[in-house]
Amino acid sequence: MRNSPKVYLFYFLSILICVFVLFTIQQKSKAAKPVSTTDYEYSVLEKLNHQQPVTIVAYGDSITWGYDRDARSGKVYQVKNPYPQVLERELRKKYGYQKIKVINKGHPGWTSVQAIENIKSEVLNYQPDLVISMFGINDARGHRKYSPNALPVPVEQYRDNNRQLIQKFVENGIEVAIISPTSITNNKNNGIENQEHYTNVIKSIAQEEKVQYVNGSEIPIKGNLSDGIHFKAEQYRLIAEKLMLNLF
Repeated sequence: MRNSPKVYLFYFLSILICVFVLFTIQQKSKAAKPVSTTDYEYSVLEKLNHQQPVTIVAYGDSITWGYDRDARSGKVYQVKNPYPQVLERELRKKYGYQKIKVINKGHPGWTSVQAIENIKSEVLNYQPDLVISMFGINDARGHRKYSPNALPVPVEQYRDNNRQLIQKFVENGIEVAIISPTSITNNKNNGIENQEHYTNVIKSIAQEEKVQYVNGSEIPIKGNLSDGIHFKAEQYRLIAEKLMLNLF
């Protein structure tokens, strides 16, 4: 016995209603998804909130590495708790799981020039979810080994280098947070005056490239070492605390 046209119409309308309901649910689900300040920020926070593995590379100079010097012997060594290590510990504590890795890729003396030259081996090869980039102290003051004639890296070159860094990270699907130079208290090569210019450069680039920006000069150093740029050993944690407050 054949089905009547009314039966076919019923089947058709039922299918149409199901499709409509599914479409409505999908649209509501999309609308309910929280909007982040940038496309890049959201995915890392999402992974953290869902306790998925997260790899972060802290890329920078001696401030990232955790520089200290023995006052008597003059020997340079790495502090026990550089900021990347503290950041990893604080992130694991906050989000309640262990699969969060913060890799310390700080190099004493490096400027933004070395940052560009070594980007593949130091960052890209690790395929991180996020890179926290902090260069500028040596750019602003000059370094006898890593900047031409131990003079500051010109501001425009510093701007171009950091723009290239950010764009390269983004091209490789890596989220970016960039920190401007931390406080300078020794005016070698006009470092104190230069810091303001380099800070303004980083802030403007971060806005243009739509990545996270952290003002390093706001990190409350309570008297750095006699060289005027490095933190006392117990104060590198202040960088991690600033990041936890601004990014996470």
